[in-house]
Amino acid sequence: MAPQAPRAVLRCSVVIVGGGPHALAALAALVGGDGKSPVRGTVAVIDPGSHFLDAWYGRFRALEIDRLRSPAYVHPSAFEPTALVEFAIREGRTAELEAAPVAVQWMPTTDHRPEHADSSGASLLKALPSSALFRDFCASLEAELPHKWLRGTATRVARAGGGGGGGGSSFRVQYSAAGEPHELREVEAAALILATGPVGAWSIPPPFAPLLSAASSACGRVLHSEQLLTQGRGTLREEVARRSGGDGGPASVLVIGGGISAAQAALTASRAGHRVVLRSRRPLQSRPFDIAVGWLDVRHADRLRFEYLCLPPTRRLQAIRDATAGGSVPAPYLEELQRLAASPGSSLRIEVDEAVDRSVCTSTADSVQVNGEDFDLVVLCTGVAPEPLTSSALFRSVEELLGAPTVGGLPRVDSSLRWSRGEDVFVLGANAGLELGPGGGNLVGGMRGARVVSNELHVLMREGVCAPPRSGWPDRTAFANKYAALLDGREPEVADDKYSFVLGRRLRLLARSD
Repeated sequence: MAPQAPRAVLRCSVVIVGGGPHALAALAALVGGDGKSPVRGTVAVIDPGSHFLDAWYGRFRALEIDRLRSPAYVHPSAFEPTALVEFAIREGRTAELEAAPVAVQWMPTTDHRPEHADSSGASLLKALPSSALFRDFCASLEAELPHKWLRGTATRVARAGGGGGGGGSSFRVQYSAAGEPHELREVEAAALILATGPVGAWSIPPPFAPLLSAASSACGRVLHSEQLLTQGRGTLREEVARRSGGDGGPASVLVIGGGISAAQAALTASRAGHRVVLRSRRPLQSRPFDIAVGWLDVRHADRLRFEYLCLPPTRRLQAIRDATAGGSVPAPYLEELQRLAASPGSSLRIEVDEAVDRSVCTSTADSVQVNGEDFDLVVLCTGVAPEPLTSSALFRSVEELLGAPTVGGLPRVDSSLRWSRGEDVFVLGANAGLELGPGGGNLVGGMRGARVVSNELHVLMREGVCAPPRSGWPDRTAFANKYAALLDGREPEVADDKYSFVLGRRLRLLARSD
């Protein structure tokens, strides 16, 4: 059935594509801001979910994750780092803020009030919030921020014409409404914010790929963790019980992976009384956050960010991979795994197998054999393999419309997070990693990106009109990147080493020649 013609067009100031934490942070920064000036602009949000962070909560429910690994000062209220703690205090839920396993020196505010400390005097801003507290805080934030929620999937961006965007016109975003895939709708806005996550296919070790096929005798006994999210299968605990079959007794479960999802899957199955093997390509490593803690510590973060921004874009891609390489497990999870594995008569084994991709797999209607060992269920917690964003019809339409540059499949955004010079099209999250750095996809990157975009759209949101085009302005602003103050916008920056040379020369950081 061919898609129907679009219905009447909804008009607003800004349209945000995406409904995750970065999208909520952008909305909070745009319509909340500093609270000192009225907001005249309007915002629409396009996302397949029914509310913000729908997919996030689905992942937490599926894997029964009860606590975030980010400190309480990191959340979608970009201009109010104390907002989550103050919410916990108002609701009488400070007990849901647990001391972090490491000391983070960087603090986002100098307002260290007594009520922001626990009974020992430690700052609650550094504590880790429960998933329930974080969910309820975000729900309260969503409820108080004016916006129009459009449930659907954005598919294409085009010029609207006659508008007043940075390039002289506004944008029209086409989307298919949820539940009505053949009905196309459109929203027109002066600015567009792309706050979707990375695109990609499930990462599946080759020997296990045939076993996921519906035609395989192992169908139903091999599960990818992403299926819990995309197919609404309930919790992993329920899925293990459902798929292990048999007489309801203990099942034999193989978990493949080395990250937080694999650890949580192994713990969930073990707590349910099943026999579990957790197998990873390399030894499990513990890391309190998804990137090195130095990126959150003022003693190191500025240096790391400077060094990162000195790199040409192609080398930044490798820096992102290096900083986020391999999965990591929060210390409490790893300690519990090791304790369970070491206990007498343990039903949990932790194994390292560098040849996971060369495993020998066969199956029958009753079990899956992996390297000669029978399992009732195999759980692949191997994540998603990122693909170039141009594999997405939405991003491809923007790239073609604006001639927007990419490097290694990622948008080549400038320091204002614009994807194309003079155009009010912005990218947030991991997709803006070439500018935001390795932490672009986490909550810290969400707060930073939201503040940058809010600053760029301040005139539009506060006065209801578009700011003049930025032609002739420096490409880099000190608000977005403090090191941009060292440059005047004329230096070459893309795909060469001259950018780092200019910065190094001006800071006298270049090594002396012999």
